Amino acid sequence: MRALVIGHFSTFGDMEVLREVERQLTALALPWDVAPLSKWVARQTPEWIDVRSADPHRYTHLLVVCGPFWRPDFIRHRIDLDAFAHCTRIGINLSMIDDIEAYNPFDRLIGRDNSRGARPDISFLHEVTKVPVAGLCLAPTQNEYGDRQRHDKAGELLRRLADRNGLAVVKLDTGWPAQQNALGLKSPEQFESICSRLDVMLTTRLHGVALSLKNGVPVVAIDAISGGGKVLLQANAIGWPEIFPIDQATDATLDEALARCLLPTSRDRARSCAARAREALESFSREFSDALAADPMGKPSFTGPSDRPRYIPKKLSTLSRLLLR
Repeated sequence: MRALVIGHFSTFGDMEVLREVERQLTALALPWDVAPLSKWVARQTPEWIDVRSADPHRYTHLLVVCGPFWRPDFIRHRIDLDAFAHCTRIGINLSMIDDIEAYNPFDRLIGRDNSRGARPDISFLHEVTKVPVAGLCLAPTQNEYGDRQRHDKAGELLRRLADRNGLAVVKLDTGWPAQQNALGLKSPEQFESICSRLDVMLTTRLHGVALSLKNGVPVVAIDAISGGGKVLLQANAIGWPEIFPIDQATDATLDEALARCLLPTSRDRARSCAARAREALESFSREFSDALAADPMGKPSFTGPSDRPRYIPKKLSTLSRLLLR
C-alpha cells in the first residue's frame, strides 16, 4: 500500500494542511509520495516528484489536498484522474468549484466547502513552532561617505544572519514621507507600532537603532561606514553594545550578538539603555531655550537682568522677552 498526495501547495496554508495529512499518514503507517501540480513547486523539495511521471499502479490511494478543485486546472497540468481509478481517491480540504451533484470524482470527500456547505480549514489542526520576528531596516547608499560606505556588505551580513537563524523577517523603512517609504508607512506612529512588536531589530540605520531601543526592542546593528560613522558614535553615546563596525563584523560575532539579544533579559537591557539615553537628554529643554536667547553672532545675548539683547528677531521678540524675565 502507498499513497500519492497531490495538490497546488502554493501557500503557507496549503503547506500546513499537507503537514497535517503527512502526520496522519505517519500515524497510520502508510507510506506516501508528494507530487505538486506545478513542476516549479515540485523542484523546491528534493523528495517530491513530478505528478506527470508518477506510475499510477505504484499506488493504492490518491489524495488530492487543499485549494480550489477545478477540472480545467487538472487538464491544464495534464493530470488524468481516471488513471487512478483503481485507487481509493480522497479529496481533502478542497473548495469544490463545480456542484458536487454534477461532478465529484472522489470516493471520499473531506471537503472544505462545496455545494452542500462548508467546514473549518484543516490548517486549524496543525501546530507550528513560532520563531523570533526580526525587523530588517537597511540604510540606502549614502554618497556623502564616498568610498568608505559598505552598505551592500552590511546588508548581506544581516540577511545571512536572519537566514542562518531561521528568523521571520519584517522589512522596515524609516523613510518619510510615505512616497519615500518602501512599505508606504505614513508616520512615526506607524513605524514604532510595528517596531515595538518585534523580538529583535537588525539594522544599519541610526534611527533603526534609536527607535527600536526606545520601544524596548534589542538591536543587532552594523555601522556600514568603514572606519566608523554616526551609527557607531550613537552606540557609544547610548551604551548599547551590540553594534559593530563593518570592518569587524563577522558571521560569528553577529550570531553571538543575536543570541544575546534573544535572551529573556534582553528587552530589559534595551529599556535600560533607552532610560539612560533619556536621562542624558534631560538638559535639552534648557539648552534649547538658551540657544533661542543667543544673539546672531553666537555670543550670549545677556549676562544679567540689566543687560538687554542687542538684537531680537521680530518673530522671536515675545518669546525672548519671556526668557529674559
